[in-house]
Amino acid sequence: MQEFEAKHRRLSDRVERVLMQLVILGLVAVVLVQTLAVVPSLRQKLNLLEGTDGYAVAAATPAAKAYKLTVHLDTMRSAPEAKLLVAGKAVASFAEGQATASVEPGQLVAVDGSRYEQALTFRVVAAPGLDSPPLGGEVTTRGDRQSLGVVRRRSH
Repeated sequence: MQEFEAKHRRLSDRVERVLMQLVILGLVAVVLVQTLAVVPSLRQKLNLLEGTDGYAVAAATPAAKAYKLTVHLDTMRSAPEAKLLVAGKAVASFAEGQATASVEPGQLVAVDGSRYEQALTFRVVAAPGLDSPPLGGEVTTRGDRQSLGVVRRRSH
């Protein structure tokens, strides 16, 4: 009986050590992720929805009306590696200095200038029927992605 108890005590001690190590590693991982989220430049790269607090991001439905949105690159003639993002997907590049895309209410529109170290300024030049992103609205990327806003149609 004593041999049985000794064997199971060793086993339970090993299991306890492994569980404690897993708990400690988990806590270290949580602290590391929370620390990274405090750095603004990293937070912007990790979270495309940064700055959309308070907006309802609705899934697009087949019945939703599509609108045209045109964004112009102000700081250079061309930036083929810069992208216009709609709902997180690259839909157009700024190879010609501006990009036009079809958007639907509720979609998040952003620009991706992460392939360029220099500051790039983008401006909304056409948004017929839309309140957001606003006509004339500007964002500047500095090697990152910036949100232009959530598409909202003009209220009558």
